[in-house]
Amino acid sequence: MVDDNNIIEEIEKGGEVKPKKKAKTTKKKAVKAKTMDIKRKEGKDDNYLFTLVIVTVVILGIIGIIFGYTKDKLSELKKGGTEVTKELENEVNSLKKKLSAMQDKTAEMEKETEINKDVVIDLFDKNRTIPTNVNAVEWKELGLVDLTFSVSFPQTWEMVRPIIETQAEEGVPVDELIYLQPIGQELYTGAITLKNDYADFSKISLEAKIEIFSELDVVDSVDFSFGKMIYFINLDQDNKEVPTILILTEDNIYRATFNVSDKKTSNYFEYRKDFEEIISTFIMMPEVEEEALAEEDVLTGEE
Repeated sequence: MVDDNNIIEEIEKGGEVKPKKKAKTTKKKAVKAKTMDIKRKEGKDDNYLFTLVIVTVVILGIIGIIFGYTKDKLSELKKGGTEVTKELENEVNSLKKKLSAMQDKTAEMEKETEINKDVVIDLFDKNRTIPTNVNAVEWKELGLVDLTFSVSFPQTWEMVRPIIETQAEEGVPVDELIYLQPIGQELYTGAITLKNDYADFSKISLEAKIEIFSELDVVDSVDFSFGKMIYFINLDQDNKEVPTILILTEDNIYRATFNVSDKKTSNYFEYRKDFEEIISTFIMMPEVEEEALAEEDVLTGEE
């Protein structure tokens, strides 16, 4: 700033007051600073472009290496693979062969198992007997007063569809039919039937009845207090085997059958044994027994 005292002195001397010239250096400095800023910016841009170029070159190089490696590997796989790949292929082929051998062995064992099952079933059939000492204390009884007979059966069994027809004429046996089956076993619905049969032979003597059935291929037979039981394997109309027990009495003939043809059905052996034990508990109802005894007394002249 211009000093006020100097201005006054200049005016008194008659001189003109001239403003002092500004230094040109300030403008020069500003231009120089701007130029330096531009150069600095251009330097930064150059550095950025250089870095970008380097990074791009590196990335393209990596991509090229990966592409080349992949292409080589694909080429190797097409030609049969590297040693490692060949080893893996050999191992896979070896495993396939072992698996095939195991499958063949399994099929052979299954075939042997089926043969063994058939052998076991055959032995089972040939060694069946009618039990003579069955513990039936906790078993259920039929409890049907209209029947001429009764049997006991395990708690796991049930009776279904009893059929009792009235006597048609004098001296003709009443038609009686009951079905027994394991509870909740669909494959064994109606597994056992027990009915009176062979009505034409019902009134002949017990000895004559035994003689009629003497030609059967008997598995087992047993005498009991009311007559005789004969165990044999019958053939149905489809030529399927049906385990059958005939119960011959003085006044009647009863037939019990086990109606399961597939011997490989689950639990077949167990339920087949149940069938034999159930039929072995067969008894005549007291009224029928008393009538039979009374008729015998009349024939023998006993009082």
